[in-house]
Amino acid sequence: MAITAMVMVKNTNNNRKIYHLNIIGLLYLMVVAPSLVFAGDWTLIPNISLDETFTDNVELTPVETTSSFVTQTIAGLDAEYKSSLTTLHWSGTQIYALYSHDSELNDHFRTLSANGQHSFWNGGPALTASASIANISQNNARNGQADIVSGGTVQQNSYSTGLQYNFGNSSYSVTSSANYDITRVEDSIGESNGFTAQLGSENGNNARHLYWQLSTGYTKRMQQSTDNNGENYTVEALLGAITPWNLNPFIRYYDENVQGSGVNQNLNITSSWGPGIRWLATPHIIIDLSYNFVADETASDDYVDTSIQWEPSARTSLTLGFSQRFFGHAYNLNFSHQTRRLTNSISYDETLQVFDRNTYQDITPGVPELVESDEFSLNKRLAWSSQLQLSRTSFNVTISANERTSLETDIVDDTFGTNISVTRTISAKSSLSLSAEFNYSIYDNDNPEGSRQEDYYRSISANFTRNLASSLSCYFTVEHINRDSTIDSFSYDEVRAIINITKEF
Repeated sequence: MAITAMVMVKNTNNNRKIYHLNIIGLLYLMVVAPSLVFAGDWTLIPNISLDETFTDNVELTPVETTSSFVTQTIAGLDAEYKSSLTTLHWSGTQIYALYSHDSELNDHFRTLSANGQHSFWNGGPALTASASIANISQNNARNGQADIVSGGTVQQNSYSTGLQYNFGNSSYSVTSSANYDITRVEDSIGESNGFTAQLGSENGNNARHLYWQLSTGYTKRMQQSTDNNGENYTVEALLGAITPWNLNPFIRYYDENVQGSGVNQNLNITSSWGPGIRWLATPHIIIDLSYNFVADETASDDYVDTSIQWEPSARTSLTLGFSQRFFGHAYNLNFSHQTRRLTNSISYDETLQVFDRNTYQDITPGVPELVESDEFSLNKRLAWSSQLQLSRTSFNVTISANERTSLETDIVDDTFGTNISVTRTISAKSSLSLSAEFNYSIYDNDNPEGSRQEDYYRSISANFTRNLASSLSCYFTVEHINRDSTIDSFSYDEVRAIINITKEF
């Protein structure tokens, strides 16, 4: 049952103290306080849950397994605030877990997902803020499926605040944003502060003589435990002339830079520019092709850049791109298609990251240990999601893959995952779902003689959900998990049975 009230500021302050949103949350609430006082509605949904899990291998060992009952008592609050200028969403829980096989493991855990936005006036700039608390795997190489039941997690807190301002008319549009974010982790690995800014602009439908596209991005991160920093920016600009024909010439300019204390100084980075032609093949297909001259011929050869945009309807769109960056050929893909019952989306992108939690060393022979990262990495990500919705049954398929390459050491780590699930609505109050999941990870893929490690995770589960009353629900889950690893001590089999009862107020 949801509780709707006008401006319940006192309750908000109490929960803010519980979750310690620190200075970012406090500043955000100070700025939006005037709108909270004068207008707006709160929707509050407090809830409590009791979760009982039986596992036949709580320590995830290949032999001499240990069974345990893990009891989780969960107090949660879902909240939403809406007014003409402000929105706020909050979902948080406080968890206390008890382990029957070892009471010394009993501990408190927290989760939080909160975000808000306040516009200074209608159509004006907006202040944004977000906060999250999650219990993530402490070491993916040791156990990429770690959770509260099996242990091996650390608490990660993330906070961000910033400004965004989007404006325009039929002749032009501008999008801009600037954000400052903080990441803190229980084991202090991967902690950093960062600043990100983006600016984009393009012509509108009323343009008659010139068209343009501008996309810029800047990121700087500072590592918390050291003086290391990482900085990178990209600028891509296109300016063209509109002609009476379907062929429109343009000039393209591209510049990119990566620098910082953790950057390999041998990176071949240079700017480029070149002439191009835009072909309006049909009213729904735009093809750009340009030949680009590099400023420093010792860093790269001249190259061809091309992109294809296809939007046959409001429900279908495709963007394809091929170019050249300092690390070699670069590609991008975005596809989405939606019908009344079927939804598909496919994306591929290549991005840089710094100071992440994905650097390992063999401090103990044969055992990869997570260490503080001081390097940039190139991440190539592919994601596909498909959903088929029938009258009472839904089918979901997700596939993801990531190739992470260290720009300093050239070490390559690959991950692949897929999930297939089927959900059937049995009645107005109950549903049944079946799912199968497969995940594969390989560390130091290109060096068979090095610290190469391969992990296969397979899981299958069945879940039955039942609404017992308007604000009382329960579910029962049975799950089998199997892990095969080239490190024998990391392999395990586990069966879980879970029952959960949740009461909303």
